Parts: sequence; structure tokens; C-alpha cells
Amino acid sequence: MTSRGNRLRGIALVVGVGLVLAGCEKSTDGVPTSSGQSSASSTAKPSGSKDADAAIWDPCIALPDEALQASGLSLETRTKDVAGVDPTGWKACSWRSSARWYTLAVLSGDVPLEQFQQRPDYEAFTPVTVGSRKGVRFLKVGDDKRLTCSVAVEIPQGSKAGTVSFLVNTRLSVGKLGEPCDEAQRHANDFAKFLP
Repeated sequence: MTSRGNRLRGIALVVGVGLVLAGCEKSTDGVPTSSGQSSASSTAKPSGSKDADAAIWDPCIALPDEALQASGLSLETRTKDVAGVDPTGWKACSWRSSARWYTLAVLSGDVPLEQFQQRPDYEAFTPVTVGSRKGVRFLKVGDDKRLTCSVAVEIPQGSKAGTVSFLVNTRLSVGKLGEPCDEAQRHANDFAKFLP
């Protein structure tokens, strides 16, 4: 598949993960947590590896347990590869907040930040700062109740530019008990020092 085809597929994954988290929140309940969480960073595999996404920053490995707890996330709810999917070019991990009303998904891929802003299914793009980096906050088109919000920042993914997105999704079984955009921004800032 071409590089452009992989990027389009990757962007479609981010949209799909948002929809899965929005409509099927129970799919993350009861899923076993990932292993190997003690490493502080992911390491790239040799260039001849079949694993084409080896250089992608992995939030399940790179975010330390202490930082997750300090940011208000429940470690026992960690779910790797949201919805059981981890296609080439993307790594994903999610946690339920200790407050229990939302889930945070951290999606890391090799799609540059500018491509998010070209998607017709996102809107209300607002420049933000994440740590010392420029980022963007955005909403999903059609989410009239504003149950989700994402904050994304561009990061290096191996030898090319990529993106990490912090997606806060209200758990429908609990309801909205705060502002998803505030929580997405807070988590993004909490984890900024762990980004490559």
C-alpha cells in the first residue's frame, strides 16, 4: 500500500477509535491489561523488521504508572490497542479516569498534525500549547452534546513527523460530569514531558 494510503487508513482509524469509544464504551471493560509496562520508552526495531511501526511512540509503554495515577487514571483499566486493533502506523492505549465518568485514549501515529485539520469529520480547531509544543484541540462533527474532545500535538515518529492525540470520551453509562476539553488538555499537559 502507498504511503498516502497508509496515512488515510491511519486517519480513518483515529475516527473509528473515537466512534468505538463513544458508542461501545463497554468494549473496554473487562479487557485484560497489557504486559511489559515497566519500560520508560519504546525502542525501534532494525530497519529490516516486519514490524513497520516499530518506531512509533507507544503510550502503553512510555507513560509511567506513577504519572498515570497522578493524572487521575485507573491503572487496572488500561486497555492496549483500543477495540483490539493496532494497525501499522498506530499505537493506542486507554484508561478510565478515577472519577469514572470518562475514558482517556492516547493515540500515537505517523500522520502529521496538519492532516487532522483537513478532516471533514472534525471541527472547532483551536490552537493550544501542550508543554512547550504547539498543538490543536478539536471536536467531532455531530457531537452536539460535546461528549468527546481531543488535543493533538505533532511529535517525531522515527524519521518522520507524526501525531499523538489525547481523546477524552464521556462514558454514556455515567454521563458528562465535567468538560472533556478541559480533561484532554490537562492530560496532554501532564504527559507532555514523556513525549519524544
